[in-house]
Amino acid sequence: MKKIKFNFNTKSAAAWTTLAGTVISAGVGILTALGVTVDQTQATTITGVITAVISLLTAFGVLVAPTDKKE
Repeated sequence: MKKIKFNFNTKSAAAWTTLAGTVISAGVGILTALGVTVDQTQATTITGVITAVISLLTAFGVLVAPTDKKE
């Protein structure tokens, strides 16, 4: 059986932003399907917090942005 290899750059801020957005959307979708009401402001707040954390990690050099110089 062939192993599945994921192409995920763990140092990329864009990759983490995309993954976080997907997880948030899936979570809201699952909760809505289960009958839990998710207010739009709650989802926006969670997205904002995660984006802020990713931005901080990029600013401190833990993650890289596409605008960073390549050495």
